[in-house]
Amino acid sequence: MNGKTEQRASSSGARATTTSAHAHDSVGHTPPPAVNALGGAVQGSSTEMICTSKLAHSNDQRSWSDLPTELVGHVLGCLPAHIDRIRFAAVCHHWCISARHSSIPPPLPWLVLSDGAAFTLPRGESFQIPNSTGFHSCSGEWLVFSTEKTCSLVNTFSKANLKLPDLHCFNLIDEPHQVINGHEIPNTVLNTEAEILIWKIVVCSEILVAAMVKVGDLYTLALCRPGAKSWFVSALGRIISVADMMFYGGKLYTVDDEGDLCSIIVQEDIDSGKLRLSRIERVVTEAPFFFPPWPFSGAIGTQNYLVESCGALLLVRRRTFEQRFGDVLDITIKVVRIEFEVLEANFKLAKWVKVTSVGDDQVLFVGRSSQSICVSRYRQKGNCIFFLEDIEGWNFEDAPSSYAIYDMKDGTLDSPLPRGSCKGKKPPATWLFPR
Repeated sequence: MNGKTEQRASSSGARATTTSAHAHDSVGHTPPPAVNALGGAVQGSSTEMICTSKLAHSNDQRSWSDLPTELVGHVLGCLPAHIDRIRFAAVCHHWCISARHSSIPPPLPWLVLSDGAAFTLPRGESFQIPNSTGFHSCSGEWLVFSTEKTCSLVNTFSKANLKLPDLHCFNLIDEPHQVINGHEIPNTVLNTEAEILIWKIVVCSEILVAAMVKVGDLYTLALCRPGAKSWFVSALGRIISVADMMFYGGKLYTVDDEGDLCSIIVQEDIDSGKLRLSRIERVVTEAPFFFPPWPFSGAIGTQNYLVESCGALLLVRRRTFEQRFGDVLDITIKVVRIEFEVLEANFKLAKWVKVTSVGDDQVLFVGRSSQSICVSRYRQKGNCIFFLEDIEGWNFEDAPSSYAIYDMKDGTLDSPLPRGSCKGKKPPATWLFPR
């Protein structure tokens, strides 16, 4: 891969500067006394020695807790890694209290591999997430655990646990028969012998969870209340191929492979208390390809991601150029080129608008769990896309890591630390976003 990303290591972002005094100034002021190797005055009056002694004694009595609260919050907000913020808060009780009440920007995410190994950014410190057996994926700050029968969410930081309905318990959801500005939703009969296979979980709130699922031959959406007994499955997958979804502005949004964006309003039936979809509308039509032409005779795969950045809803489109070797039963896929483009949803014009930059202070982290983070305070390079080996067949030449960085400015790729990889394993790598 071409392109390089400069590694920057900084614990707090603060630098100390020193100044040296001249032996004699131009206006005839008395120069400061000379000091020996231990820092003591070589010459000086007894008064000077007493003052120096009192100052040293005064400084010795000062505590870390004397640091002003507003300064504690400022320093804490300059630490990019969540683990460093924990260490900072552990210094003293005052800092711990200040950390809890400080309004600070979110830290950089963790890279989590299939075995529960986690890596912090930007330094790549590694550790094992406790009790990670059954780990499936992440949704924001939540770990998703899924077995053949059950599914649950665990917040790694608050230790909260949300039990979701068993995967064999589901019903069709009450929903409109017509997508506004779209097609009619056909009548659907669910395969009651099947079980829900989960691809992605979105925690809309602690009382509403949405999922991209497969039920029999139906790839679609499902919703539930944590602690409830049943999932509610939509038949929307009969008319669209859901590529990604996210919760944005109080609504659920889905995008298909062509770039059609639908908004979904989820409500609760007053009489039965069951979840229902009260409105489904196609709000943006398919996205045109803005990629420049590149001659290639192999296969080209496209992956769509939805992510919110600075209040805007973005579609991040990844194009992967692949060469395939072998036969149908034993095929090897080699990725030779990766491109990205970013589009912003213009809801008034009902179309996608190409974006050439995501901002010099912004970084997009895309995958099954996607977010945008401001990195200006962390002295990290912005206008980049961090992406994962989250699709089957990832085999980018010489890629040693489970993630890579795409520079929006010049289109170059870099594969930095950490070097952990989960190639060929399930589940794929994912992002976990501490709060």
